[in-house]
Amino acid sequence: MSALIAHMLKSYTTSQRFFGPVAAVVILLLFLYTYKPNPVMGSYAATGVILFIGCAWMGISFLNHEQAVQRQVTIVHLRSSIKYSLGGILTLALLTVALTLLMVVYPLLTGNFAEPAGLYRLTVAFAGHLLLGMLGVSISLFLQASWVPKSSYATGLLLIILILSISGLKLAELIPGPVVPVLLPPAALLMNALMKTDEWSMPAVLGTFAHALTYILLLCGVYLYRSGRMDYGKHL
Repeated sequence: MSALIAHMLKSYTTSQRFFGPVAAVVILLLFLYTYKPNPVMGSYAATGVILFIGCAWMGISFLNHEQAVQRQVTIVHLRSSIKYSLGGILTLALLTVALTLLMVVYPLLTGNFAEPAGLYRLTVAFAGHLLLGMLGVSISLFLQASWVPKSSYATGLLLIILILSISGLKLAELIPGPVVPVLLPPAALLMNALMKTDEWSMPAVLGTFAHALTYILLLCGVYLYRSGRMDYGKHL
């Protein structure tokens, strides 16, 4: 698996598709911290949203960067489409961790915060960013070209899902009941947890994180299951 991840990382980071989402995340991060001082968790909530959107974009660009023929050759070599798909998820997870570290550490190194962040808030910020990033990745899994052939449809669906996810709390007020919290990606819940870290108890924050982690694992599990049943050869 490590050789597969190394291959995927090399292939993606040397492609032109890598530049767009990563550059956008970095530029927005620098723009956000143009002025200082900044509130700790309010800033982390904002960069969490940036990472959520950036990782969703990165996920689609990563999943679409490899030529169909090369993908099929790799799957045949591995003798498992599930292993190939799992390698893609793990590769995206590594890239998400790297961007998460950048988002969390950058304002500390540049002294942008109005007060010391503290270990607890930094831990919550790291976990929240990582979950938001992986949530974006897990959404992108179902919108790659081998699943949604028309890129315009995939882009439109992604934008709709991202907008609905970010406005999830407002939608929950308009549509009472468990439908919105259960079905909609919990990006808004994670953003709210980051914003209110200083007000909420630790169990409340952990409960929100557990909800998001469960959602991510379910999406990844469904994706791996369906990947094992797909004939990627027909997309050549």
